[in-house]
Amino acid sequence: MMRPNTALALKSILSILLMISFFIASAQKVNTSPTPAWLVPYSPDLTKKPNAKNISDGYYLLLLEEQRQVELKSTYQHFIRQIVSEAGIQNGSEISVDYDPQYEKLSFHKIVIHRDGKEINRLPDAAFKLLQKEQDLSRFIYSGIYTAWLVLEDVRKGDQIEYAYSITGDNPIFNGKLDSRIYFVAYEPIVNYYKNLIVSPQRPIRFKLYNNATTPVQKNRNGLNVYEWSHVEVLEPENNNYVPSWYNPFARVQVSQYSSWKEVADWARKINTMPSPGPALTQKIAALKKAAKGNKNTYLLQTLRFVQDDIRYMGIEMGEYSHRPNVPDRVLTQRFGDCKDKALLLCTMLRANGITANMAYVNTDNKGTVTDALPSPNAFNHAIVQVILDNKTYWLDGTLSYQRGTLADFCEPDYQQALVITDTTTQLTPIIPTTRGSIVVRETFTLPDNENKDGSLQVQTAYHRDAADAQRADLAGTSMKDKEKSYLNYYKKLYGDVAIRDSINTQDSGNVIHIRESYLIHNLWKRDSVSNKLLFSTNAQSFYDVLSFVSDDKRKVPVTLRYPYDLDYQLILLTPIEWSLDQTPVHIQNDYYTFDYTASKRGNVVTLSYRFKTFSDHVPVKFIPQYIKDLKRMNEITSLDLTWKPDLTPIHSPRGVRGNWLAIILALLFAGVFAYLATVYYKHSVTPPHEVPSAIPIGGGLALLAIGLIFSPMGELMAVCKMTVFDYSSWIEVSARKDLGNITLVQLFLMMEMIISVFLLAYSVLLAVLFFNRRDTFPFALATYYFISTIFIYADNTISNYYFHTHQPETIFSMNSILWPLLRMAIWVPYLLTSERAKTTFVVPYQAERES
Repeated sequence: MMRPNTALALKSILSILLMISFFIASAQKVNTSPTPAWLVPYSPDLTKKPNAKNISDGYYLLLLEEQRQVELKSTYQHFIRQIVSEAGIQNGSEISVDYDPQYEKLSFHKIVIHRDGKEINRLPDAAFKLLQKEQDLSRFIYSGIYTAWLVLEDVRKGDQIEYAYSITGDNPIFNGKLDSRIYFVAYEPIVNYYKNLIVSPQRPIRFKLYNNATTPVQKNRNGLNVYEWSHVEVLEPENNNYVPSWYNPFARVQVSQYSSWKEVADWARKINTMPSPGPALTQKIAALKKAAKGNKNTYLLQTLRFVQDDIRYMGIEMGEYSHRPNVPDRVLTQRFGDCKDKALLLCTMLRANGITANMAYVNTDNKGTVTDALPSPNAFNHAIVQVILDNKTYWLDGTLSYQRGTLADFCEPDYQQALVITDTTTQLTPIIPTTRGSIVVRETFTLPDNENKDGSLQVQTAYHRDAADAQRADLAGTSMKDKEKSYLNYYKKLYGDVAIRDSINTQDSGNVIHIRESYLIHNLWKRDSVSNKLLFSTNAQSFYDVLSFVSDDKRKVPVTLRYPYDLDYQLILLTPIEWSLDQTPVHIQNDYYTFDYTASKRGNVVTLSYRFKTFSDHVPVKFIPQYIKDLKRMNEITSLDLTWKPDLTPIHSPRGVRGNWLAIILALLFAGVFAYLATVYYKHSVTPPHEVPSAIPIGGGLALLAIGLIFSPMGELMAVCKMTVFDYSSWIEVSARKDLGNITLVQLFLMMEMIISVFLLAYSVLLAVLFFNRRDTFPFALATYYFISTIFIYADNTISNYYFHTHQPETIFSMNSILWPLLRMAIWVPYLLTSERAKTTFVVPYQAERES
């Protein structure tokens, strides 16, 4: 739901809030009183202790007791905190209670510290601070909730902090009817847990249990029904992401006195009465009628935009005004109101021109799951308007700003179920989506014919219907400078050195917003140092960003989907010459989403098309394994690599490349040969077997060498896997080149390069084995490895430069530089020859090592 977001709106009502706060605060204080006589006797076992492993924050709850006497409108809370560490002194030495002084009275009965068998009464001297909570003020909602806050002095490790209080009173808007939700979950251990509900037998109530919540134990005491619970479920904190807003996994029970949705609707009709418009509102209605010239469709649109845009969003929801709206004339005069104020004003103005309009309650979080709840006014958190005009039903939200277009273009909000407030309502009404918005994105890349030239990117995005409304609100709340910076940073992350070519251009036609962007991409082509090819990688990021990425196919929580959502996304590549293209279309269709991918080529234009559309706001648990498989398929085609050498036919390389089986088989064959030779060398010794000196453990400077020897095989393996000789397309490209002279010699060089790399991989593994077994052959083997590496890198760079004209900077940080092995050889070979530790470490011959 959209809200205005300006500091000016807050400042304009600051004086009102301060005045209200002054009168409330001056009348409030924290009372003290004896323990209520109506309590049901409960004797906790204070000798019990929780599992110490489950205690966090340095304390645990030895007791949580809650008793609610519905007939007296009183709720009693009783806690005992056990402080077990210094952290508990910090985290558990404060007491805070939230209450609404408009209709609730807070009274403390006990504040005691138990220490060494003694009771220290802290209630007489308790200096409570009354703080305004107002967590929703950032959303322009003022509720009048206060927090009574007390900092306890002289709390020590081992103390038990016991306190009890009652809150008496309830919101008069509900006329004393019971509607409550009781949760039985905690993230910290609770040793003694007890909750009850005390009601008159004449009060008709119903229970609904969720997520295996326990059925209450029913008793009768003093002529009243007592419902008791003594079980709490301690949960591990969940780290699930992409969870639907309506998902609630907690054990709980709903208790409701309302028998049907009709009863809730009748209650709502009484508090949402529509008085006759006063003079100011009558004048405004007349002006809108005159401007509409008798056209009810025009009148409806003008009235809606007046309520949405001219009546700013602000809710002073104190006391019964948490649910009762202000009268329309007052809302018009003050020019602000919350959702129910706006809804009642809109209904009043529409009905004044003969248009059928009714308020409707919805839940923006729980959405369609309100059908699973017992009938209750608290099942809803938002008010909208149902309008019927020319036999068509429209669902209008007065809190949406910047909604434009015609009535036919309006999209139904995704609230799914509504309670329409009429005298004939008996059940919830489905909000059936018939019109939906969409986003159309065209990213056009112009690829230069030279790596030294700049490329360009033109982006055209069209937002339709409700997508246009959201984008319009975003543009209104953001400066164009910040918007350009945001868009630029987005493409910099994808393509590197990007600069704005032209300023953003926006066009708003009412139900469609067009945004045009223009960029220069410097160094668009990236040159591969080995193959000498130019590379450009596309990224279908606009599609990628909307996916909910999960990987656990055993997940037991539904996955949220952006809904409604309809994306038509194309990457258009204007290439310097005609490109080869071999892409398989992808089509995925199920009850929750559909996805299509196609790649086409026409002359020098390559088009990659993506279409993603959702049909549900979530993926159910049973479908998650298939969803993860679909994610993998979709992710594979979000990127495409285009490789090109200006004097050759271009080759495209998607993420899955064809392997050169000749090179792969040779690599495996020689890997086996080198492994065998390594075992032969391993059996060679310098020291005779019968002369076995005592070897000392590896330590000192050798620890640094050990780290390098552990990671060296991994580096060699990565270098082998990245060799282009295993890429069949690169192999064919080399075969097609006429500027290389004798192709056989070039291919032989590439094969030898691969074979020597495999040799060095096997050698690095052998070195690690020799090192950790402290073999006497290790020093010579290490020096030989460094020497061979230096010769190989030098020869490989020389021949590569000759054939492929590659030039790499000689720095010790580049793995293809001879400076790197020379530096290591200069450090470690002298150390092994001169260090006494090294001389007395690597002394173990083969026979001795085997016998040990």
